[in-house]
Amino acid sequence: MLPSTKKLAICFAHVAYRLHERFSSLNTGIHSFAVRDPETLENRVGEADVLVISGLWQNGLLNRAAKLCFIQAIGAGTDQFPHEELAKRGIRLASARGVNYRAVSEHAMALVLALSRRLPEARDNQGKRLWRGMIGDPSQREDELGGKTLLVVGLGQIGGRLVQLAKAFDMRVVGLRREPAAGRGAADTVHTMAELKTLLPEADFVALTCPLTEENRAPAPLGCRGADLMKQRSGFVGAALTSATSSRQSAPRHPQRITMAFAAVPTQC
Repeated sequence: MLPSTKKLAICFAHVAYRLHERFSSLNTGIHSFAVRDPETLENRVGEADVLVISGLWQNGLLNRAAKLCFIQAIGAGTDQFPHEELAKRGIRLASARGVNYRAVSEHAMALVLALSRRLPEARDNQGKRLWRGMIGDPSQREDELGGKTLLVVGLGQIGGRLVQLAKAFDMRVVGLRREPAAGRGAADTVHTMAELKTLLPEADFVALTCPLTEENRAPAPLGCRGADLMKQRSGFVGAALTSATSSRQSAPRHPQRITMAFAAVPTQC
């Protein structure tokens, strides 16, 4: 049970976000403070009834947080928190699911465009002051997205928004989700996750937008064998914090076969 607002203390813990400043501007009268490094957090977490936190979390904080009643994760994922231990201590945990879905999906679409238009190569050539000549091999040139097939693995908020963006570029979009009966959204077709490897050979781009769950932690939905099923010169975009996009699980055996880009930092296997 949270104390009254007159006694409540909220700790905003993030290395960069100005959450405390934003909250203070609301003039709620609730006491709050900000910490931006692990050492300060360890020293002050005992003052907090509510902890708003992301990457600064580490389980040892619980032994210093005698007053803590509620943790608000800044991101969508909560797998870094010890759920069972929090339950034992009566500490409630909430995620910020959906808070970044537009930003991540737009970034994922930007990466699809970057791979199609070979923007990383153009950036590197510009840095080298290199003017690339005309190329006869179509597989080595920039390409258009219209008519290409995008396979979106996970039709949640991020995946669903990515589908809408891809359709604006006249792409054919195939969606995968655990429960196809939940609908296909703007996708042309929707299939079960079990059909992934059957659909990989027809995809020009694969976007992984599924969350980290026990189902995809191991084995990952797109491992080395899955990558080998993809088309020559196809593109892979990792847009979710999941072991499915980890370097060891999803790196192709033949790295020149596909191009890869990540909209989020992959987790370790």
